[in-house]
Amino acid sequence: MRKGLRRIVFAALAVGLIVALVKVNESREALEARQAAERTRIENLYHRIDDDLNDVDVSLSKLSAASSPRQSVLLLGDVWRATGSAGAAMGLLPLSHADSCEMSQFVTRCGDYAHALMGRVLQGRALTDEDRKQLQDMRTACANIRQVAGHAIEAGNFVAADNVDGGCYEQQSEAAISEYPTLIYDGPFSESAENQAPRSEPGERITAQQAAAVAGRLFPGGAIGNTAYVPGSLPVYELTIESADRGQVSLSLTEQGGKLLSFMTVPKGNKNDPPSDEESERLKESALSFLREMGVEDPAAAYAQYYQGVAVLNFAPRQDGVILYSDLVKVYLDRETGEVMGLDARNYRLNHRTRALAKPKLTEAEAEAYVSGELAVEHRDLALIPLTQQSEVLCYEFKATRDGTFYIVYINALTGEEEQIFQVINSAEGDLVV
Repeated sequence: MRKGLRRIVFAALAVGLIVALVKVNESREALEARQAAERTRIENLYHRIDDDLNDVDVSLSKLSAASSPRQSVLLLGDVWRATGSAGAAMGLLPLSHADSCEMSQFVTRCGDYAHALMGRVLQGRALTDEDRKQLQDMRTACANIRQVAGHAIEAGNFVAADNVDGGCYEQQSEAAISEYPTLIYDGPFSESAENQAPRSEPGERITAQQAAAVAGRLFPGGAIGNTAYVPGSLPVYELTIESADRGQVSLSLTEQGGKLLSFMTVPKGNKNDPPSDEESERLKESALSFLREMGVEDPAAAYAQYYQGVAVLNFAPRQDGVILYSDLVKVYLDRETGEVMGLDARNYRLNHRTRALAKPKLTEAEAEAYVSGELAVEHRDLALIPLTQQSEVLCYEFKATRDGTFYIVYINALTGEEEQIFQVINSAEGDLVV
């Protein structure tokens, strides 16, 4: 009897061991598949960055030979668009790559610098020798960034987000792009503006242990890894969490107040087709629900972009019905599950506060009279838009069309001046504003 019982017990243990081994093997295969998909996604982003920066290089090369204001404006516009595309791709890299590093910030500054020069040329001011030197320095720095991306592409060194150990890129790559030119212009990404203290209410400082506790509440049930303190104009704690349902989560919390600044996980799918209206609405509602839980007041949807497995939706809070575009928040969603998989709230954490809003001197109808008669206005709103990092202006926002092309026109609510015009390009990747 006892021998029979022992046989049954041993048999049960053997079956249990086999089942456990099968589950471990399936989990390992699932992890390897997820890592392979992530490597492919990052490789494609690096190729896109390389292509965009090649376009920047070509445009800057032509710009050095251009003499007419018309050609200068056209080429500066090409630089602005290409750097915007590269910056968007960098924003989709894991936080351990370029997303939180000087490389992404520099590319953004290049685009803003080109845009500021466009305004100068359109006002009848020729490019100065200092401007041309800055543009040449930009070209050199972009070439160095391309070299970094090229080395990564050739080596196939695209580590999945759950295998990256801090740092932005390899040591030799960091040295290659450490010398960036200082861009001198009155734009929103000037060096002086970046080093300013946040304008939002700071809150009490937290310790690394408190940051780990906050992260544990945000992502319960996960194992918290190392906590790194990162100083700067907005000091943060960077952490990783091994989550059973999300894999590895990389996140940043502000030292002042312990607020969630950013986080990112890996998408479970690789969906790349244009979204249906139903999917777009479902993703929007998921993002809005998340932002309300985060405390973002009355978020207004700005625009959206879609990449491999990921939807990036941009929102801005409202105050008294006025959209605050300086406080923009990016929400990343997994297109397969519809769940929020990432957040970039840096602009919100830096800028959000209660404003003393001016009252419009023009009525909506009076402001609309300043919009070109060639445009058919379809939507009207009030918005506070940034002119520089230090200044904002209250505008009427008019969304309009002409011959199937969409535009957004901003008319100063106090003076009637046409402050800004954007063209909205509908692409497979969503609405692109140029």
